[in-house]
Amino acid sequence: MSTTEARGTQSIDRTIGVLKQIVAHGSRGLTVAELVTTTELERPTVHRIVQALEKQGLLKRPAGSKRYVLGDYCRQMAAAFADRSDLRTVCEPVLRSVSEETGNSAFLIARLGYESICLARVVGSYPVQVLTVNVGSRNPLGVGAGGLAILSTLPANEQNECIRANAKRLGSYGSLTESTLRALIRATQRRGHSVIGHYSAPGVIAVGAAMRNAGGATLGAITTSSIDSRMTRDGQQAAAASILKSIARVQSSLDML
Repeated sequence: MSTTEARGTQSIDRTIGVLKQIVAHGSRGLTVAELVTTTELERPTVHRIVQALEKQGLLKRPAGSKRYVLGDYCRQMAAAFADRSDLRTVCEPVLRSVSEETGNSAFLIARLGYESICLARVVGSYPVQVLTVNVGSRNPLGVGAGGLAILSTLPANEQNECIRANAKRLGSYGSLTESTLRALIRATQRRGHSVIGHYSAPGVIAVGAAMRNAGGATLGAITTSSIDSRMTRDGQQAAAASILKSIARVQSSLDML
């Protein structure tokens, strides 16, 4: 490899490294100073990289903020990846089935670094619907039913990494704390599905289950939510049964992803 080629490869590696750090820190983002610390690159180098990424729509700075977060083009890439991997196509009948059986809205949730992201939604038939989660909505992993279901499947070291990374953000979700989140993870692992309520949306309870392929990789989660008067213990059990049954119907397709 020539010197010019080596410099080009190094530049790409550094740029990707910066982008990965932004992804890992979710919607909180990072300042240039924090990127200098986490990447161990010189400040002028980080400046050049973030400016180039911002120009291409991969990063952006919210008005009045010094923090860089993922740009709108990253959302487009995430949607394109979901289409390419056929995850949304495979899960479309799952969402419809869960929504029809429960009367509630159903959601397809995936992991994005330390966060969860909603990839698809089907609105239910019950007159009162919980629509606080839109396609593209992101939350710290574990705050919602889908993120909690996904987080519960990860190895302990990855769980700890995610919880530490999101620790400062948990206080924005009602009374949710690190210890409470760890208890929710243990409960999810025991019962095989997640149940979480009132943290991200007061008066709302959500149920979710993770999806894995034949290789054991967690692909995402299916969730449904409703007002707490509908999500009694029996309602939660019925919702979980509907989700797990619907996932089982498409398991062979999931195994190919």
